[in-house]
Amino acid sequence: MTFAFKDAPNTACIVCHHVLVGKNPITFISHDEEDGMWQFLCSEDHTGEDARLISLAEAFKLDASIGQVADIPCGYAVERKDMLAGWKSCPS
Repeated sequence: MTFAFKDAPNTACIVCHHVLVGKNPITFISHDEEDGMWQFLCSEDHTGEDARLISLAEAFKLDASIGQVADIPCGYAVERKDMLAGWKSCPS
């Protein structure tokens, strides 16, 4: 799948360690209004200790379906129930 984001592949983003180690799928994505940073999280509760910095390209390699929402503007978020469900807008 072709890299779908307008941001550079080496853009830093946040992912929870549950997603990074393959324990859980990405079920929540936010594109932060303050700094434009992307966050890719699972549905578990998180603390600051759960956060990891990776490149946007690495996040895309973990789950190429995030490319389906690569055009969400800053200040918005999407979520899904599981890997098979479609993305839906939600409060960020």
